[in-house]
Amino acid sequence: MKQNLVLFIAAVKKNISIISICIITLIVLNIDFQNKYWSSPKFVIENDVKSYYAYLPAVFIYNDLSLRFTEKDPNKFLPYIWNVKTHLGKKAIVTTMGLSFMYLPFFLIAHLITPFTEFEADGYTAPYKLALLMSCLFYLVIGLLYLKKILKRYYNQYITAFTLFAIVFGTNLLMYTTYRDAPMPHVFSFALINIYVYYVIKWYEHASLKNTIILGLVSGLIALIRPTNILVLLIFIFYNICFLKDIRTRIEVFLNNYKKILLMAASFVVVWIPQFIYWKYISGHFLYFTYKELLDEGFIFSNPQIINLLFSYRKGWLVYTPIMTIALIGIPILYYKLRQFFIASVVYLIFMIYVLSSWWSWWYGGSFGMRSMIDLYGIMAIPFAAFINFSFRRKKIIAYFSVAIIVGLIWLNLFQSKQYVNGAIHWSWMTKEAYWKTFLKKYPTQEYRELLRRPDYKKAKEGIRRAKKNK
Repeated sequence: MKQNLVLFIAAVKKNISIISICIITLIVLNIDFQNKYWSSPKFVIENDVKSYYAYLPAVFIYNDLSLRFTEKDPNKFLPYIWNVKTHLGKKAIVTTMGLSFMYLPFFLIAHLITPFTEFEADGYTAPYKLALLMSCLFYLVIGLLYLKKILKRYYNQYITAFTLFAIVFGTNLLMYTTYRDAPMPHVFSFALINIYVYYVIKWYEHASLKNTIILGLVSGLIALIRPTNILVLLIFIFYNICFLKDIRTRIEVFLNNYKKILLMAASFVVVWIPQFIYWKYISGHFLYFTYKELLDEGFIFSNPQIINLLFSYRKGWLVYTPIMTIALIGIPILYYKLRQFFIASVVYLIFMIYVLSSWWSWWYGGSFGMRSMIDLYGIMAIPFAAFINFSFRRKKIIAYFSVAIIVGLIWLNLFQSKQYVNGAIHWSWMTKEAYWKTFLKKYPTQEYRELLRRPDYKKAKEGIRRAKKNK
């Protein structure tokens, strides 16, 4: 009996990071089935999700990418389809189709099962919504498994497991895996970027044909889901660049492997071919910036709102996800302990913050915290783990203090997530006064509501027009 117990404890210690992923999965699954957002006609396929998802019912159920099927029953489809048209007069799906690729296996399962239920197999009933929420959980697990593979190369099981817990429960990644609009692109991008980073490491160890094609396909899909995430290519370019002399070596590596670089680029483009064809169909052009042409939305690169993106009470990243401050503190530690990631992480983070803060609506509509930054959390987990590792190698008091702070920040995120669900943190109208009036209060008050301020969308769009005139 004692020997069996010893063997069991040894097995747990050896697999603590896998066990942590299993526990995370069960917790997320429990949250999903407590909330049951799929049972509401208003939830899940809402906001941007209805555009990301629209390709699937249009192709597999109605066989009509022109979206003319929506005209037969406008009352039914109006909540699920953005009513926009191109200059050719054709109805258009504004977002790119990358997320539909990710949803596809779950959509097909739902479409096979739904005829055997009480629900209509029209693509928009409860089984389809449940499938979308389960896809969020599935890709979260995939993302965590690849993040575990990355972290275990450099850190022990305990640091890896603790980091995985912190990244899920200490950030708004949890909200975008379980909440009513969880099928937004962020957990999917989180998973794909972790896969990409893992294969970047593998490629520089062995630039095989397999690793090359995977990098091309995955990076193509990452960009097809959110085009701004094409900046993840910076990780590939700058990984293991530690000194200026390494730049020359890197150029030589690319030149010596130019055929594989071309193959990688071709694999990237292959993923985009269906999108090019769709754009050609709706606009007459293979490249078509739908947000600019159809919604008059775009980037204002001359006026990035970096301070607002990071610190604003409306949606600031470090205000609503303060645990990421630990990851930022960990970046300098990479220079000394994990230098191959230092330059790559810094360059990637700087460019992403600049580009994301240049979007006309820098607060990115309704969300809990800065949802656009969730995609980076796999990258940020590396310096986060570096900080934990650094703390554990100091005096015990430092280690205990660091863990206590992180646990406190995890608790704060979970509490604020509950506040958001209860309406005590507004999805877009927060102010400094409203934030502190409702701080650590589970439910909103009338005084808090009076302190909310609606963003000035008109003024934000005027910034786009001024940028156009100045060109």
